[in-house]
Amino acid sequence: MSGADLRLARAFHWVLGLGLLLKLVLAAVAPMSGDEAYFLIWGREPALGYYDHPPMVGWLLALMLPFSEAGWVLRLPAVLASLLVGYGIFHLLRDVNREKAYLAALLYLVAPTSLLNVIITTDSGLIVWSFLSAALLWRGEQSKRPADYFWAGIFLGLAWLSKYFAALLTLAYLVHWLLGPHDASRHRRFLLLLLAAMPFIALNVYWNYGHCWANIMFNVFNRHGDAGFAIERPLIYLALLIYLFTPPLLIALWRARKHFTSAKARYFGLCTAVPFGVFGLLSFVKLIGLHWVLSFYPFFFIFAALVLEASALRRALKFMMVLTGLHLLAILVFALLPLQAFERWSKYDGMVFMLRPQTILAELAPYEDRYVFATDGYSASAIIAYHAKRPFIVFGEASSHARHDDIVTDFRALDGKNILILLKKEPEFDKFGPYFRRVSFQNFSVEGARFYLVLGEGFDYPRYREQVLRPIKEKYYAVPRFLPMGGCYFCEKYFPKEACRAAHR
Repeated sequence: MSGADLRLARAFHWVLGLGLLLKLVLAAVAPMSGDEAYFLIWGREPALGYYDHPPMVGWLLALMLPFSEAGWVLRLPAVLASLLVGYGIFHLLRDVNREKAYLAALLYLVAPTSLLNVIITTDSGLIVWSFLSAALLWRGEQSKRPADYFWAGIFLGLAWLSKYFAALLTLAYLVHWLLGPHDASRHRRFLLLLLAAMPFIALNVYWNYGHCWANIMFNVFNRHGDAGFAIERPLIYLALLIYLFTPPLLIALWRARKHFTSAKARYFGLCTAVPFGVFGLLSFVKLIGLHWVLSFYPFFFIFAALVLEASALRRALKFMMVLTGLHLLAILVFALLPLQAFERWSKYDGMVFMLRPQTILAELAPYEDRYVFATDGYSASAIIAYHAKRPFIVFGEASSHARHDDIVTDFRALDGKNILILLKKEPEFDKFGPYFRRVSFQNFSVEGARFYLVLGEGFDYPRYREQVLRPIKEKYYAVPRFLPMGGCYFCEKYFPKEACRAAHR
């Protein structure tokens, strides 16, 4: 090993070690977000599926929960995901060029989205399983061993059980297969990959068939109310690509575009270009989230290492380190500022809610024996339930997102009971008063943020069923008639004589 390689090897292992330490610290001190607390509910109730997404994140949390509910423990899958992928990038490239293997791995490991990402999301499993699947498929293309294709299919199936963006990796495989040599043995190996993935996909289809097609309803129909052409959306996506890929790498790749010829470069180029290209088309009608692209991000660095000189990767690494350093500085400044510094921010009440949950819970303590606790939103219910270690149901319609409470809560059992609803905005009588025999309102302040309590006595389930649950059925559970349905928890609970079917879909 040359002196340069030795220095890079030391840097690589230092980044792995220090990166792990930094991520564990961030995981320990970062407040629990609404999405994370929501997924924690899944982890407490292991199942074959959940309302929004396939079950992988719930399964991973179910593995963590027996050890501890501390944030740094629950976030271990997110902490370890990028480190494992970073090592995998080096492993894939080391036999091609050891120097570039270290540089590509370092570029990925020190990228802000890798080094600073410790949040529990559906993407953690997707990132790891997608990477392992793509790596094994490439190895299979070289070795021609059916076992490599089989395991590539297994990991692809696990990616499907993590998030539906696995479909874009599957599409990239299809394009790669179509552009490759067409011989019978290769076709059989690709068929083996698909057959290995199918049981996992079938499991998800089976759960949806018996649960109102909840994942499909959310991801295909219900969450896109804001969709529509807007010129700023593709521009925002373009800015996101520049941020992720960095100007030095993009400029270097443009200059080296004539070298995009090797089979390995084409393969990982497709694993990058197909998903990012699809997102590019979607960006004309939908705002593309940063987390949407993270499972395909590692392939870009492998592609860059295969077509660029080491000198270009070194320049890009210096830029990436400065970029991440600026992120760390911003996080440090944000953490050192007093909470009141953000008091004029429109989301200040949400910050207080997330950072001072125990103070808020102290205000609710006098009511805990006489009331069922609730909020009017899924994020708020999940956060406060995590800290209270007791359920907070969701009262009212809420939003198209995170409707797992529709599965968990049975409002029939609450008929006649008292319900306390914790709000971040001043309540309107018409939204709560009609559903109780008697209702009163209170408020309190924490760190300058005001919170409100609706104290409802004698819950009127029949009225709530007709005025709240029926519109929810018609808005979020209007399952298209072309989908065969084995069951629907929502209609079976509240409308047993009615089908959850769309009128015209």
